Amino acid sequence: MALLDALARFQRSEGRPGSIIVAHLNHQLRGEESDEDEAFVRDLADRLNLPVFTERIAVAERAKVEKRNLEAMARRLRYEFLLRVAEARGANIVFTAHTLDDQAETILMRLIRGSGAEGLRGVHQVIVLNDGVELIRPLLGIMRAEVIGHCEHYELTFRSDSSNFLVDFTRNRIRLELLPMLETFNPRVKESLARASESGARDDDYLRGAAYGYLDASRGESGLKVSVLQETPNAIRRRVLRLWLRDERGDLRRINASHIEAVERLVGGPSGRRVELPEGGVVAREFNCLRFVRTRATEKPFEPVELKENEPRNFAGFTFMLKRGMAQASLKLDNHADRERFAAALRECEELDGLLLRTRFPGATYIPADARRAVKLKTMMIRRKIPLTQRDRYPILVTADDRIVWAPGLPVAREFAPGAEDSNCALIVAERL
Repeated sequence: MALLDALARFQRSEGRPGSIIVAHLNHQLRGEESDEDEAFVRDLADRLNLPVFTERIAVAERAKVEKRNLEAMARRLRYEFLLRVAEARGANIVFTAHTLDDQAETILMRLIRGSGAEGLRGVHQVIVLNDGVELIRPLLGIMRAEVIGHCEHYELTFRSDSSNFLVDFTRNRIRLELLPMLETFNPRVKESLARASESGARDDDYLRGAAYGYLDASRGESGLKVSVLQETPNAIRRRVLRLWLRDERGDLRRINASHIEAVERLVGGPSGRRVELPEGGVVAREFNCLRFVRTRATEKPFEPVELKENEPRNFAGFTFMLKRGMAQASLKLDNHADRERFAAALRECEELDGLLLRTRFPGATYIPADARRAVKLKTMMIRRKIPLTQRDRYPILVTADDRIVWAPGLPVAREFAPGAEDSNCALIVAERL
């Protein structure tokens, strides 16, 4: 109410062109009270002869369905609504009435949750909603008491949200309990928190700019180069990882400091380690690279597929072809250096009649043709530098009783490798799709 009144007074006194549009989202969280708020806004806009846009969204139901935090869901839907209104009316500025009190509450809430420097900078005064619309918070440096004073001075009627007085929410407890207690130590603690946030924001802006430079230097064909990250200053490295994850995931929702720390430990750890992230996604250390792979909880494993002679089969990103009864002397096993084509010779035997293509299984081992002892399939994959994120869905050729015969890029199992005495043999070829 104070913001709307101030904007209208400023427009009249300065003779500024342009129009003011009123937008109100009914979150449907407080029953009749929410509906009364909406009616109040409509009546006010009519009295001021201003266009008004309202919308109703059952925020609690949406949060439950999408399994999101209620406050975060309300905030997202609210800003999406405001942007829709701005775009529909060709407006390029959205004003909201956050105050210095809101800023102090936000800083304390994030401090309690263990946010880093980026989170402790608080609420941004200007946010770009899209290429043509900015969200601006002009009251961010003004105390809530001053806002109420404005309303009282000009005899403006306003409504209060009853949920603001419930201690079920962290922000409300900070507002009603923590801040009053802190004011017994420093009556101007809200201003002090805001100043600390501004100072931290300036430092964070500089460090963020440096982090972008290191991020560009770290990027490789399939992820981040560990060797570059290891040389990155400690004050910058976590920022680089946050920026990278934001690019890869599209957002940092539910990513907290503990996740970033876990990813950072991969930089100094051995190849093969991985970090599971919330809402699907894995960061894996693959040799000298960090890779992000988006995962799906509902992703089904590949079902085994039978491989018959002269019948090509597509499986796990490869096309397989088996040819039998070929002269060993005529075979040319031209495995491509770019790892797009793999070929191997197999000993002709009855077991080749029931070959299956499948993915790896726990405890899988076999004796390679060039060894005398069984080696874990996992170990063979590591030696041949098959990325961790591909191993669980990498194709394996097995007999009907699950004895490993071969896999693209790996040696043939010793029992299926042709000997010098074998004039005829089978040829297995795998090409990436």
